[in-house]
Amino acid sequence: MSSTLPIESKSAGRSGSSRSPLPFSQRESDFDLVGMLLEQQQSLTAVEQFSEAHSAGEIEPSQSVYYRQLLPATPPQPGQQLAFEVNLDSCSGCKACVVACHTMNGLEETESWRKVGTLTIGATESEQVIEADDVIMPTAIDIETSPVTIAGSGIQHVTTACHHCEDPGCLNGCPVKAYVKEPVTGIVRHLDDQCIGCKYCTMMCPYEVPKYSKRLGIVRKCDMCHQRLKTGEAPACVQSCPNEAIAIRTVERVRSDIDVDERLVPEAPLSTLTRPTTQYVTDRADQIREAVPQDSSIDEVAESHWPLALMLIGTEVSVGMIALERFVALGMWLNGSVMPIEATRLTALVSLVIAMVGLNIAPLHLGQPLRAWRVFLGLRTSWLSREAVLLGKYVGALVLATVLLWLPVIAAWTPASLSERIPQWVVVPSWASGAALAASLLLGAAGLYSSAMIYIATRRELWRFNRTMPRFLSTGLIVGASLTALTVMATTESKTAGNLLLLIGAMAGAAKLFWETGLYLGPAKSSGTRRSSSTKTLDERSRRLVQTHLTGVSRVRLFGGWIGVAACMFAMAGIAVGWNTAALLMMTLATVAFLAGESSERLLYFMSVVYDRMPGTLK
Repeated sequence: MSSTLPIESKSAGRSGSSRSPLPFSQRESDFDLVGMLLEQQQSLTAVEQFSEAHSAGEIEPSQSVYYRQLLPATPPQPGQQLAFEVNLDSCSGCKACVVACHTMNGLEETESWRKVGTLTIGATESEQVIEADDVIMPTAIDIETSPVTIAGSGIQHVTTACHHCEDPGCLNGCPVKAYVKEPVTGIVRHLDDQCIGCKYCTMMCPYEVPKYSKRLGIVRKCDMCHQRLKTGEAPACVQSCPNEAIAIRTVERVRSDIDVDERLVPEAPLSTLTRPTTQYVTDRADQIREAVPQDSSIDEVAESHWPLALMLIGTEVSVGMIALERFVALGMWLNGSVMPIEATRLTALVSLVIAMVGLNIAPLHLGQPLRAWRVFLGLRTSWLSREAVLLGKYVGALVLATVLLWLPVIAAWTPASLSERIPQWVVVPSWASGAALAASLLLGAAGLYSSAMIYIATRRELWRFNRTMPRFLSTGLIVGASLTALTVMATTESKTAGNLLLLIGAMAGAAKLFWETGLYLGPAKSSGTRRSSSTKTLDERSRRLVQTHLTGVSRVRLFGGWIGVAACMFAMAGIAVGWNTAALLMMTLATVAFLAGESSERLLYFMSVVYDRMPGTLK
């Protein structure tokens, strides 16, 4: 009996055919895999068939009948763009738009691209101050009473997302061109693969739209679900709203009728900053114009940005040391003497080390530090790009100046066998080190100006020019004076130079402390918990934040500053009586105290900033 079973097709078996099976080798040679695959490719899958039909307009989304009127009938024409339109009278505050946006875009648990705030209509703000663990809040209600009961006239919900501005601050400030404004639709999109996670766009956007993802190390934002719009579908927020309160409309791209005091809703940032395109419509315009956001004047401690703070301190001190050393050297030259080369060498070396430490700390602020090489891409529009390029050039010029200054010392320690190999025509001019030092000073000054403009360009009131520039430039003057005095006195016996530098540091330090005390470090202008409406300004809110949740940082600022001033005075006394060792110790103490005080001042600069917000965007 054969041990091989016959292999028959089911059809043959059913028909009772007595056809004998083909040998296995023959069946294998007749099998055409390529032909079979080519035959299968002639027919489309169900997904491909649907895609072709959808592209040809034969199939529309099943829900399009419900939201077709919420989308523009035709694409934007030249000079127009797409924009959100929010009907405030229809918004019930259900937050279905928030949930849909979160789900559709796969956002993280604490991440949200759309938020809902609340306006209280007909309420008069109380002067009572509620202090919570993380926020300080002058409130329009009693602690035990709901806002609806007190308001009388009711409340108005406001849904908000990216406003796809005509002049977007996020796009203008980005140093790596990670934002693009689409030429046809006007939608402001974020390019995730281009982002380095510097978070500068979160400062440049007055509406706090870009959100940083710590897990991804990049910033993300609403893009109006542009991929859905391209296929005729509504954005997630539009399609999910049960009251049809959100729509996509076509608006004029360049608006010339924006009033200087125009705001999207009460207490929102001024529309003149970035010219937002979102349209809020209502039949109760007069009532809403007088409404008060329920989170009005609620302030929380902002991010410290400590790597940026330390980078700023380091570069400012470095440039300040070079500037003060050159200033004293000029004074000595006019007086008929010369700054000892040893003092210049040590000053240049110390300033170089400080600058390099500061610049190497800065990348800790980036979510994607390996992409930082792209920072020059936004040179035309971003002050951050300009700062990075200029400070990089500054360090390069300072390295050259330091090497040239120390070259004679290096040559003295170079073995004769090695020095003999250097060609005789290689001669460094005597003026080369001075020229390199002057070039580094110019580049450093330009870099510090760019550093200040990074924050001035955000147009936050508390970061305006006459607040930011003095704070940034005085840091290099204060710490740089005590540190330069230390390097000068450690290498020379020039008492005049040391006293002059210490006097500059003490006077600048005291003047800055008095100035800051008047702004936010000193006591409030009114006592008690009840305040008049005239005190509800950004300055008073910042002062209140410093004196409640930032007391530890403010104390370090005050103690460090005044100890530094006192140490400078004691050092001057020590120089006068010839106690050089004690004077050097006092200079060291002054430098350490000033560094602690100025670092705390820079942290306060970031953490105590307050500004106008869209209702509901704080949390």
